[in-house]
Amino acid sequence: MKLKVLIPLLIATASSMAQVVYTDPVFPTQDGTVTIYFDATQGNGALDGVSPPIFAHTGVVTNESATPTSWTLVQGVWGTYDEEVLMTEEGDNLYSITYNINDFYGVPTDDTVYRMGFVFRNQTGSIVGRNEDGSDIFIEVYQPGLNVAILSPSIEPYIVEPGENVDITIASLSAISMDLYVDDVLLASTASDFLEYVYPAVDFGEHWIKAVVFDGVDILVDSTSFYVRPPVPIAALPASVDQGINYIDDNTVTLVLYAPFKDYVFAIGDHSNWLLNDDVYMNRTPDGNYYWVTLNGLTAGEEYAYQYLIDGNLRVADPLTEKVLDPNNDAFIGATKYPDLKPYPFGFTTGNVSIFQTAQVPYSWAITDFVPDDVDDLVVYELLVRDFLSDRSYISLIDSLEYLDRMGINAIELMPIMEYEGNDSWGYNPSFFIALDKYYGTREKFKEFVDSCHARGIAVILDIAMNHAFGQSPLVQMWWDGAAGAPSAENPYFNQIPRHDFNVGFDFNHDSPATIYLRNRIFKYWLEEYNVDGYRFDLSKGFTQNNTLGDVGAWGAYDANRIQLWKNVADTLWNVNPNAILILEHFADNSEEKELANYGLLLWGNMNHNYGEAAMGWGNAAGNSSLYWASYKNRGWNDPHAVVYAESHDEERLMYKNLEFGNSTNSDHDCKDPFIALERMEQTAVFVFAIPGPKMMWQFGELGYDYSIDFGCRVCPKPVRWDYLEESGRYRLYQVYSAMINLKTQYDAFSTEDFNLDVVGPKKRVNLNDPTMNVTILGNFQVAGGTINPSFQHTGWWYEYFSGDSIFVENPTAELFLAEGAYRVYTDVRLQTPEV
Repeated sequence: MKLKVLIPLLIATASSMAQVVYTDPVFPTQDGTVTIYFDATQGNGALDGVSPPIFAHTGVVTNESATPTSWTLVQGVWGTYDEEVLMTEEGDNLYSITYNINDFYGVPTDDTVYRMGFVFRNQTGSIVGRNEDGSDIFIEVYQPGLNVAILSPSIEPYIVEPGENVDITIASLSAISMDLYVDDVLLASTASDFLEYVYPAVDFGEHWIKAVVFDGVDILVDSTSFYVRPPVPIAALPASVDQGINYIDDNTVTLVLYAPFKDYVFAIGDHSNWLLNDDVYMNRTPDGNYYWVTLNGLTAGEEYAYQYLIDGNLRVADPLTEKVLDPNNDAFIGATKYPDLKPYPFGFTTGNVSIFQTAQVPYSWAITDFVPDDVDDLVVYELLVRDFLSDRSYISLIDSLEYLDRMGINAIELMPIMEYEGNDSWGYNPSFFIALDKYYGTREKFKEFVDSCHARGIAVILDIAMNHAFGQSPLVQMWWDGAAGAPSAENPYFNQIPRHDFNVGFDFNHDSPATIYLRNRIFKYWLEEYNVDGYRFDLSKGFTQNNTLGDVGAWGAYDANRIQLWKNVADTLWNVNPNAILILEHFADNSEEKELANYGLLLWGNMNHNYGEAAMGWGNAAGNSSLYWASYKNRGWNDPHAVVYAESHDEERLMYKNLEFGNSTNSDHDCKDPFIALERMEQTAVFVFAIPGPKMMWQFGELGYDYSIDFGCRVCPKPVRWDYLEESGRYRLYQVYSAMINLKTQYDAFSTEDFNLDVVGPKKRVNLNDPTMNVTILGNFQVAGGTINPSFQHTGWWYEYFSGDSIFVENPTAELFLAEGAYRVYTDVRLQTPEV
């Protein structure tokens, strides 16, 4: 006789969730025919009442799948009328589909099918039926022979109130006997393949149901549990604890969850074997806003996975966890980038999982007193790790610092690295705001990157998106209106309807006390935990409760409340780090930007169109290539707080514009010619850095990157082209960038407040006046040669920086001839000629 035990697998299978689906037969086998029944009123209920046709979208999990939830052999073409997956209407929101599993999915002969995965959709795919928690629906596929399944209770964990009945249903296959136990007490036996029993729930706490079947040779056991819930204990928060994880000592943590309007919460996880018990039943504060529990007896230094089970039906990770385990994406993070990544607890839970770990070894910072360069000297290099390095890792990013340092940049701005949905992303779809996304590497390696930057005098600025969050965020899931497909009215963090037209995801209520606490907590965290030097705040104009839906112009108008919000944020962060660099992606009316700039915040200055027109050779006297707005003085600002750029992650690459749309009216100077196009990128770079104030550049712009922003798609991965360095014209462009950055960061004249610009037409001039050195920069952006008035500051000797040539000026306003696309940088102090 052999004893076999079925271990419950909590991956949202038909037997572990409410009956969204059920099958005939109860035990489908891989080589058999099965009918799948879908109840549209169950699960998330999205398709409840939706008129037919309804379609299945389905695949299988096999021995070849990457994870226990990874579909393969997917059937159904999304968004089409696909008869292969068309469901039959059975009435009362019930639908069915029948097929042979091997034949329908085209299962290879040697593959073993473990389970089938499903979602259901309307024809367009705009409405999707899933489990209640938004996860995919899975149905187990059984091996022939002896089988047993507890069909009811169908929810794990199953929570009941005292005095309620527990309806128990058990099915078996090929058994000659079946026994039912509760807490090891035999309650019923049958020789049938079906057993029902009503058990009265009386005693508080955890209880186990066990089904034992016997076929004359083997015994097979299935089990599940239910929990009779006592009243929620009411207790004030312990002193000195905050939301999230509180490490008390090496063996103790206190977890605190902000959860108003919730009835009860359990903190389940590795520490409880993912089961319910009194030790993980959380206390509620007297005001009803917080739930908390202290966990004792933990192993020092061990990572514990955990979630909050809310009101018995919602599992969420801690919104303030520092690390997330993702069942769908972690399998695709290589061990080289993230060694010893804790495995996801498949078989115990579903959805994202949070981590706590006592007795963590603190990172030993080599640089503890770093101060960034003055903001007017900033040269910010914006990069997306995904598209900058082939292996997409912090390891290689550290190795690339020599290249960036040699160019002379003094700040790196990383596109969002907070835990976002999926792996392959720009990062503007955040879900956990203080968890470092694992796709690029470990927390320790990121700290090493920051430390290495500081050792080279390079500041680290994080792009952060807190205008919104997406559907995987616990803050969204905890208060959700499934019928509306939006946050519920009770949600303390989000607006039900966005306040502006440019919103993506779900719009934060920026005036809510819950959001204000969260925002300050997050912004302070990265400064303190990772020693980063500041932020670029994505979509900062969206931080308002002023409702301007349908009127984009009104959205950008002066907003006193929004201004005060950003002043409050600045004060909070400057209290943590007085040198914190705070950059807004604002693009509001100048009256608002001026007030924010004069308060000390920096603001993005998008000059992509103007620099692009100049580079392509289309500049005209009317000013379509005017660089007038690149000057903070022309904006009426007190200080150089406009971070001016010709390229960013959001704008088309100028080299691509040159090659596709450049002026080719002069065959001897065709801006579409790759060599000419690169020369015009040199000229553009000179005039980016010529005008005083902080600057930003987009990755590989210094090499003339010429793939469109829409290559593949706007946010799709782009080719990583370090081989550009081997092309002489591109390497020369890098040298020009380096030479101009050197001037900007090393010479006071390039930060002077005394300068004159003539940059509206296609022939441009910048005069920088400083006691240490005067500079005159000239450029002819036409496609034909012409003369230009240099307006030298004085007579005498002037030295051209790039060539090393000198001229003696007798008449400062005498016209100089510049060939098409030519540029000159004259100084009245001889400088070392750069390697160009």
